[in-house]
Amino acid sequence: MLAILPLLWLALCTLAQAKRNLVATSLVTCMENSQLSSNSFDVVFDPDDRSLHYTLDLTTQIDSYILAYIDVYAYGFKIITKNFDVCSENWKQFCPVHPGNIEIDSIEYISKDLADEIPGIAYNVPDIDAYAIVNVYNENATARLACIQVFFSNGKTVSQTGVKWATAVVAGIGLLLSAILSTFGNSTAASHISANTMSLFLYFQSVAVVAMQHVHRVPPIAAAWAENLAWSMGLIRITFMQKIFRWYVQSTGGTPTLYLTATTMSVLTQRTLSWLEPLRKRSENILYGNQNTLIFRGIRRLGYRMNIENTSIVCTGFTFFVLCGYVLAGFIIVCKLCFELSIRNGWVDRNKFAEFRTSWRIILKGALLRYIYIGFTQLTILSFWEFTERDSGAVITIACLFIVLSCGLMLWALYRTHHFASLSIQQYNNPAAILYGDQRILHKYGFFYTMFNAAHYWWNAVLLTYIFVKSLFIGFAQASGKTQALAIFILDLFYFIAIIYYKPYLDKPTNIVNIFICTVTLVNSFLFMFFSDLFHQNYTVSAVMGWVFFIMNAAFSFILLMMILAFILMIVCSKNPDLRFKPANDDRTSFQRNFQQQVDGTMGGGAAAKELLELGNVAREHNANWENELFSSSNEKVAMDGSADPDQDPDHGVFRNGSLTNPGNFIKRLSSFRRSKNYSRGSVPSNPFTDKNVEAGERTNNMNSEINLGSEINLGSEINFDESTNDATRSNSRLNSLTPQNNTSTDLSDPFRDARSGSVL
Repeated sequence: MLAILPLLWLALCTLAQAKRNLVATSLVTCMENSQLSSNSFDVVFDPDDRSLHYTLDLTTQIDSYILAYIDVYAYGFKIITKNFDVCSENWKQFCPVHPGNIEIDSIEYISKDLADEIPGIAYNVPDIDAYAIVNVYNENATARLACIQVFFSNGKTVSQTGVKWATAVVAGIGLLLSAILSTFGNSTAASHISANTMSLFLYFQSVAVVAMQHVHRVPPIAAAWAENLAWSMGLIRITFMQKIFRWYVQSTGGTPTLYLTATTMSVLTQRTLSWLEPLRKRSENILYGNQNTLIFRGIRRLGYRMNIENTSIVCTGFTFFVLCGYVLAGFIIVCKLCFELSIRNGWVDRNKFAEFRTSWRIILKGALLRYIYIGFTQLTILSFWEFTERDSGAVITIACLFIVLSCGLMLWALYRTHHFASLSIQQYNNPAAILYGDQRILHKYGFFYTMFNAAHYWWNAVLLTYIFVKSLFIGFAQASGKTQALAIFILDLFYFIAIIYYKPYLDKPTNIVNIFICTVTLVNSFLFMFFSDLFHQNYTVSAVMGWVFFIMNAAFSFILLMMILAFILMIVCSKNPDLRFKPANDDRTSFQRNFQQQVDGTMGGGAAAKELLELGNVAREHNANWENELFSSSNEKVAMDGSADPDQDPDHGVFRNGSLTNPGNFIKRLSSFRRSKNYSRGSVPSNPFTDKNVEAGERTNNMNSEINLGSEINLGSEINFDESTNDATRSNSRLNSLTPQNNTSTDLSDPFRDARSGSVL
């Protein structure tokens, strides 16, 4: 696991090893009716030999000698101002300038004085935010003929492959480990690692989502860091897949874009779109593109920076979602087949992985539902955006299907969770009784509520609504970055207040972690309000806030990753991971059964003897007639076999059996309680002696059979009820049991409860 850390170090070292240079690949106009514009622009300056290699394709209406006034800015601060006559610099191509196209591919050597004016830090700071504004005047400097703006890069960036792999691997291992733990019985550890890993994943998605806003200006350092987490939205470039997507869009009636391979077009991904800007009241800091210079922002900007064509963004996100879903389903099926093959060949004990082998279908359904829950943000945003992009008819149809799939399944999970919780509250006055006592429900719908305490099992409805509304603004409001920034900030603010007020997560540390995550998310949305130019502030403010965005999110991501790694190491290095974590602030453990302990306690002679010893110790602590008092109840609820889907069992799999009045059968019932065939997958953690309407009747002490605790008792036998039980005992002796109302820590799942005192026998 620690091997992931060198990836981060390698990414940082890469920044320092790159060759020093300054590169400019896009030129845009910064005034209306500029008489000079660019078709293609590529300039590289090497400070070591002071060479300036430039390849230009310009269109001009100027017909005179010109003067150039150059201002160089770094993070909004003017650092260089230079005025010169191009003829005096022996640039014969521009002395004079004539109307038409100017195509130049040449090298010029800059004087040492000019080269020394560029600070050395400009070659080392990653994602430097530097640009130059060139105002072109006529020979007499009486009229401004053109204004062009050039953006520079030094080739160093914080967008590193190592960072992407490190974040993805840690998050993936955490999710996989939580699924394994929940499957094999370590409930407390599984709940903690699942809650924290899911929060980490949602945080990564929130950073990518906020970077999808169609804001006016995004500082390069902020945009580059968001690229590291774009994988959480399925935006991963694979070359051959991009070719397939281009073919698919074209073959289904669309027109694929070729911006990445175009040689006569420049793309700028850091500034605003041009053709709507004349409507703005404020005329400064406006950029103007043309048919050869495109300016991307929002989802297009993020996709282009990931080297994904605009018409392939939605296809890329959908394809990776489906592929990962198939890998997940295939992994579970292969595990099931491997376990069965190992058991048949005698490589593994038959009793190993019994819970997984008998419930693998429900576990598979639950895993796929959890996966759709993780991809809910990705599916909704890309689907909504596709309705505005309309890449092709087939892609629009797929987007509709994914909207129905994701929203429909999440609504179904919400309905079923609420249904079982309501049923549990009605029967036991506690939602945890059925939600955690029924393994079928826990395996299938546990992803929806295990992250939260039992009283706030419904919180995912709030979270999904919050994500859905945010997706609406991100997908449909790409034409207005200010609207998006303000709406997202308000949504984040309300959710931040709600999570502080309710504290819905399973324990205090998890609540604190999620409150910090919401705090960082809220600050991110606040910073993007400035990036949207909502307050008309100077760009210096936005440039500084870009560094605040990077430092805060990089540090916070590192802390979260280290926390998840610590949890993983604690679990891997511990024989009993549950002991490493504090139980949740509810009584879920009172209803949740540890399947592995059941297997260990009923298999083998030593385990059987231990079981009998424990039962004997329990019996000594009660009165002499405790058997009669306990088993004078006339009815008992016994759970049916749990291999069926809980959604196909409307009665919740409960039937009634006869009374347990024979002491011999009673001991068999106690012995087989943990591994009884009928109880091994019980759906309701019911107390069979809870009947408030039954009146206490006459109790008999006449026992016709004696208790035999010998080794001949078959611990795995099913319950047999003595048909010759005294009729008077069967009809008259009823015990008034008590269901816990106020004490939430009482174990309702134990069917052997003293009905008079409420204590466990």
